[in-house]
Amino acid sequence: MKISMILIKNTIKIVFDFIKKSLFLCNLTNTELQGHIVPISKLRFMPKTKLAVPYSLGRTCRGVSFNKSFNKDTFGNLWLAIFNGTGIKEASDDLTIKMKKEKNLRASDVVNLQNNVNLRKYPAWAFVLPWDNVSVQEKFESFPGSFYRNRSQNGLYFKNSSRQLVIDTMYSVESVKSKVNQMQRTMESIRKNGLKRNFDAPNIHIFVDGSEWRWAMGDSGNHRSFICSMLGYETLEVRLSSIIYKNKVNSWKNVKNGTYSVEEAEYIFDSYFEGSDVVFGASI
Repeated sequence: MKISMILIKNTIKIVFDFIKKSLFLCNLTNTELQGHIVPISKLRFMPKTKLAVPYSLGRTCRGVSFNKSFNKDTFGNLWLAIFNGTGIKEASDDLTIKMKKEKNLRASDVVNLQNNVNLRKYPAWAFVLPWDNVSVQEKFESFPGSFYRNRSQNGLYFKNSSRQLVIDTMYSVESVKSKVNQMQRTMESIRKNGLKRNFDAPNIHIFVDGSEWRWAMGDSGNHRSFICSMLGYETLEVRLSSIIYKNKVNSWKNVKNGTYSVEEAEYIFDSYFEGSDVVFGASI
């Protein structure tokens, strides 16, 4: 059953890619590359399809501009240190300090909305963004399991898989070390073998505010996005995960369910759109 679903999803992606190529919708116009929406943009921004987007309009998953504020992203700063081969210990120590601080925060603190009583009920690691397709309760229930699977595959040792032990490990020094080691291994592999092209394109979100658009990394391909940026790529080949329209804020899942007010959701949207500062913290 699982294999059949994967096959169906991959087939849909191939069909969408073929349709876009057939209709010459794979390349952005000069106007679109400057961040402006044109009538045909809606067709180019069809979810699940591939597109090469400019880094000049890109945001890290934490809402920071790749081109203007890269070093404000904690992991961006660490990637720069690893890429340059200097300052790695300092960047790692900075990450450790921020992770220890975040361990004692609530989900409301992570997005700088301390008065949000709905998010304040949950730990920092359970925070969700207004447009996420998962609720804060759903993430609270599922995240420890996904964290365990992901970090186990990347060198972090767990004595067992009990929920509480996994939660206790999330912000540990060992967790930080496993991330740093993974990033160093990735960079060493790229320097030795080059950037592999056989991976599926990373997922991104498109943000639309009136006649303007920006994009931000989703839940996959974040390492590649940082590396390609540091290597001087002007564009990144991605797969569109969703289009988030500011004027449809009332339809975003975590606004509809009351987790965020409209004003709070718009504040976070605007922060991503601007890209001048980190929207949420170190984040595990």
